[in-house]
Amino acid sequence: MSSPPAQERVALVTGAARGIGAAAALALARRGFLPVLAVRDPAAAADAIRAIEVAGARALCVRCDVSDDVSVRAAVAECLRLVGRLDAVVNNAGQIDPIGRLGGTDPQAWAAALSVNLAGPYRVVLAALPALARSDGACIVNVSTGAAHAPREGWSAYCSAKAGLAMLTRCLALEYPHVATYGLQPGVVDTEMQVRIRASGMNEISRIPRANLAAPERPAAFIAWLCAQRPADLVGQDLTVNDQALQQRLQESA
Repeated sequence: MSSPPAQERVALVTGAARGIGAAAALALARRGFLPVLAVRDPAAAADAIRAIEVAGARALCVRCDVSDDVSVRAAVAECLRLVGRLDAVVNNAGQIDPIGRLGGTDPQAWAAALSVNLAGPYRVVLAALPALARSDGACIVNVSTGAAHAPREGWSAYCSAKAGLAMLTRCLALEYPHVATYGLQPGVVDTEMQVRIRASGMNEISRIPRANLAAPERPAAFIAWLCAQRPADLVGQDLTVNDQALQQRLQESA
């Protein structure tokens, strides 16, 4: 595939094969970004890429396992080889497992959750920072959760990792003011993660009817807006899509 136009902004989206990541890639494409879908299995991203192409845009895909340093560095390097720049990073890849009260969890599984949900975004940002430093519109969006601020029974690994991610957002905003960094709590969204949550029967989130879950396109619209607009007054914050003032600002930008 040919290189993008010189002024086309490029966004790397992790965990973009489906769910919020795939929807965010499409929303970014509609905002004029070239989305690069960073996924463990590129074949699994075929539908997401097709949806972007049907919308009249284009996308690229790179193999990336956020739990592996070498894989992350290779993914960012491949992105830069293909398009020569990187302007935005969306840290969306995540996992809910292990679900269960802390005393019954496996230490390796617990540590693996932190490797994906907290160290994963760190790895991606670490690899991307040199390229982001060359962008005049650099942005990072870390997909957060209300569970970063309110404990949920059975989610000790997930809550702990996401609480750390919220602090990582603040640290990045402090240390790298040229990069507009945000956290975004997407709400309870109809994704494969919610299938696992409902099957567990653990805590009140598992009992929310699927009909009451939000579509992935809802948080995706906020992610794309943050990357495109880079609102200075929101930098470093862990935002929620349920905030009415934020919803109003998104509507006004449409």
